[in-house]
Amino acid sequence: MRITFDMPHVFEGTGSTPVQNARALKTLLDCLIELNVAYLVDHSPAPLYRAGVVYGRTQVWDTIPALYQRGYGDCKSLTAALVAERRKVGQIANPVFRFRNNPSGGQDYHILVQTPRGFEDPSKVLGMGADENSYFQHGR
Repeated sequence: MRITFDMPHVFEGTGSTPVQNARALKTLLDCLIELNVAYLVDHSPAPLYRAGVVYGRTQVWDTIPALYQRGYGDCKSLTAALVAERRKVGQIANPVFRFRNNPSGGQDYHILVQTPRGFEDPSKVLGMGADENSYFQHGR
């Protein structure tokens, strides 16, 4: 099943504020994480870093089974999978994101995982090029 959201009031070229964009992004991430948590209640897939998934840009917000089937995903899907995986075993993990303005007047974002030990970037771990999001100095 495919579900799409039409959100003409936020993100690219809408004149929305950074706060409005952040609120929408957080809501979408929370939804994807909760879908992943629900999936993990009844399934035991390989951990993200051992599942054979690599970094690759998409326009799709994949749940864990869709991400693993596709074999690649970008920061939104990778972070949501890792946060759900960590939460399943009782670890504290939360998505955090960084915005920057882009030339078309919108905003680009990059999503990381924050734990008590600091920031973790599953996109970088799974192959995102060093220059692709070099403007985001947080996360390693």
